[in-house]
Amino acid sequence: MTHLMRTVTGTLVLFMGLLVVGCASPSDDDLYRAWRDHDPEQWQLADGGATHSRSTLRSRLSATEDESKPADTTDILDGVDGYVRLALERNPAIHAAQRLVERLGARVPQVTSLDDPMFQIAPFGEMAETAAGQVGLMTGVSQKLPFPGKLDTRGRIAEQDAAMALADLQQTRLTVVSDTRRAYWSFYFTTHALHTMRKSRSLLIDLKQIAESEYKAGKRSQTDVLRASVELSNLDKELIVLEQRQATARSMLNQLLDRPVNSALPEPKSAQADTIDADLEELLADAARHNPSIAKAHERIEQFRQHQKLARLNRWPDLTVSATYNAVEDQGIAMSANGKDQWWFGFGVNLPIWTKKYEAAEREALQGMLEGVAQLTAEQNRVAFQVQDAYLRVEAQQKLVELFKDVIIPKARQTVDASSSGYQVGSVDFLTLVDNWRELLNFELMYHRALADMEQAVADLERAVGRSVNRSGLPNSEDRPMSNPTTESAQPRAEDTPHE
Repeated sequence: MTHLMRTVTGTLVLFMGLLVVGCASPSDDDLYRAWRDHDPEQWQLADGGATHSRSTLRSRLSATEDESKPADTTDILDGVDGYVRLALERNPAIHAAQRLVERLGARVPQVTSLDDPMFQIAPFGEMAETAAGQVGLMTGVSQKLPFPGKLDTRGRIAEQDAAMALADLQQTRLTVVSDTRRAYWSFYFTTHALHTMRKSRSLLIDLKQIAESEYKAGKRSQTDVLRASVELSNLDKELIVLEQRQATARSMLNQLLDRPVNSALPEPKSAQADTIDADLEELLADAARHNPSIAKAHERIEQFRQHQKLARLNRWPDLTVSATYNAVEDQGIAMSANGKDQWWFGFGVNLPIWTKKYEAAEREALQGMLEGVAQLTAEQNRVAFQVQDAYLRVEAQQKLVELFKDVIIPKARQTVDASSSGYQVGSVDFLTLVDNWRELLNFELMYHRALADMEQAVADLERAVGRSVNRSGLPNSEDRPMSNPTTESAQPRAEDTPHE
């Protein structure tokens, strides 16, 4: 091969290499621009000094192409299930967990692919002189081939990372659902407690007017009027505190729905207590199957098992195959130089003779499995306690709701009516009348508090179990949105029914 041909060949190889590199860069720049143009607000947040990963940007762009937020309206916020559906669609924590699953899933093809082949070229320098002529160009290509099973095991390890992220996503959804239900029932309690206190305030004003009439007629002392005024002031103080708590609950709901915290929300409708149809042993068994934290612990154990398998496979050598080609010129020292080119194939293996690191890797994986088993036991115990605690709270609050509704409040209301009539005829003093009024108010507030506490305990129970619980009026628990943002409710909830 002549010197001119050698130079041309080397130039072409270098040009092709530069062409490949040049073709790779603009696509990444286009990716930056596309993401920036697609979502400028998120780009501004992410560009605050962080280093962006190209692969993360690709996943981010592809995952958000068809993503759109629902309109910021309140017409779909009809009952707690409406809030839950909107929270599942909009909550940023869920979106972040979804992106994490997609990001970790993109690692699988990275770790299961072969390393890039190595291409070498030596077009310049003092080349070897052979009987066939002087070597003008030296080239070679090599490819590393891991021992069978290594790539597959690395892929399984990466898949376990994605599986654990998927369990975290499910846990995030359950947490958002639980937090939304708890915030809703806090909003419910404060709203209906305000209605009850304002209605009771009107009743107290009527009692004060009666006391003033009795005082003007000379039948009662001014003490009754002053006592009524003090009770009114005390009630106004309680109203201020309750209004603040209502605003806090509203802000919490808006935060979970990814809305401005001061956005208006429709008042929750009156609710009746549902009967919870659930068996504790069945709930404990369901929690063992469905709770995401338990599922994550199982995935972690499996990942360490794959780490142990990989550590054993690493004791076996990897194979590297290569092909070499040397271009020889037809001029040389010997008169018989014919310029015949050189080529050959070869292979090589690494020598895993430093066994300490492989032994340490196996011990690490074994300890990881033991650690995972201990974590699994701890999670099972924690979840079992959460299930039983929430179940007992549901039972207790359900009994309180029925007691207040069917027994205590009707009798307290009758007592107030009887005291009011007795005060006007002089058989009951004003202090007794006010005390009976205050007891009725407290019992009505305790009823709403018990109803809200029961529903919040149900939310805690469903979060621990990992699914909805059966209740009266809902023959199928899957009809209620739990952690799937696309689930549609087929049955009306009891909270949409006015409380009689």
